[in-house]
Amino acid sequence: MGPDPAAAAPSAEDDALARIGSGPLLGALAALSVDDRGVFVCRFVLDLGEEETATVLRIRRGTVKSRTSRALARLRLVLTEAG
Repeated sequence: MGPDPAAAAPSAEDDALARIGSGPLLGALAALSVDDRGVFVCRFVLDLGEEETATVLRIRRGTVKSRTSRALARLRLVLTEAG
């Protein structure tokens, strides 16, 4: 048997990390909760809309909005402190 092509393909997480790159933002993302980070990645890395993000994450659109707001506020605080 040859190598599994699925194993060789980058995961969605690998793709998202490649888009973000390294540096302060990547470090700041680690300060987010898993839920907030998931919404941030969907909205700003994968460029999904609120409704698409809600569908992908199986949460309500209002939850997407509140998690987005919380994630941005946390990132702003972390990046300002690091700054």
